[in-house]
Amino acid sequence: MSAENLRASDADREKIVDRLRVAMDEGRLTLHEFDSRLQDVYAAKTHGELAPIVSDLPAQRPSKGVSTGSGDTSTIPTWVKIMWTPWVFVNILMVVIWLATGMGYFWPFWVAVPWGLALFIPTFIGITVNRDNRRRDGYT
Repeated sequence: MSAENLRASDADREKIVDRLRVAMDEGRLTLHEFDSRLQDVYAAKTHGELAPIVSDLPAQRPSKGVSTGSGDTSTIPTWVKIMWTPWVFVNILMVVIWLATGMGYFWPFWVAVPWGLALFIPTFIGITVNRDNRRRDGYT
């Protein structure tokens, strides 16, 4: 039986999704194209159905131990930055309002802490799982 007819596993699909994510981050795919291909990936049953989805994209090269310069931020996934950015700006705004209104009881605490904990849990789990997957795949 040829490799194209072998059924694809969830891990095979996730590798393709990672390639698509990199291509989108590099500007090779629009968000609409990414979404469309993502649907195709999860609908694919065999390796032969997965191959055409990334056939027009350059091969992805693993970046083992390569530093991107000072302050290597590649360890912080983009989704974490997106998730925490509103929290930072809303809390800065609340502290500014608190300062402008006379610095009484520190009420911004009641938004910052619960929201921060709600963001911390998926962030911790996501980074831990991503780190474990990268170690398993040999990326350090």
